[in-house]
Amino acid sequence: MRLAELLRPDAFDALLLGLYGPELMPAQRPVLVSQWSKYYFALLWRAALVGRAPLQVQALAVTLDGRGLPTDLSTSAAVGGVVAVLERHLPAIVEQLAVLGSVPAAVLWGNAGDCLEQIAGERPEVQRLLETPGNPLYGAVRYTPDGRRVRRTCCLSYKVEWVGRCAQCPL
Repeated sequence: MRLAELLRPDAFDALLLGLYGPELMPAQRPVLVSQWSKYYFALLWRAALVGRAPLQVQALAVTLDGRGLPTDLSTSAAVGGVVAVLERHLPAIVEQLAVLGSVPAAVLWGNAGDCLEQIAGERPEVQRLLETPGNPLYGAVRYTPDGRRVRRTCCLSYKVEWVGRCAQCPL
């Protein structure tokens, strides 16, 4: 399915309803969009780390599993690495998900940075990116003196009982 089609309000609402059920959708829409974005960002970063991430959102196809979570990304257009994704792909996705989910863009940027740091935080180029002021991933996570990992922004998961508070919650 084309990502542009999936992110139409009616299609995305149907996806969230099927994934999370009527008990949570639409009442917890910001939380649900935040949670779904984590799966998308993790998939995107894995592709970016090998230079194969789709850069043009309009040309992107997404494969979903039976639940509605993204499992594969494909495109016939330009692909790139981490910096290219940050500059050319993420701004449009974050903006669109923020509108669809009535969720602050800062939450979504925090999710993107958290996913990147979890997947590839040991790579020097990723560390430089996460530690360079002026980009939306800057400071997405930090480590306390006792070694505890803490996110810059809350992912909102604490608002849904069965999801609960994440171990890196800043609240």
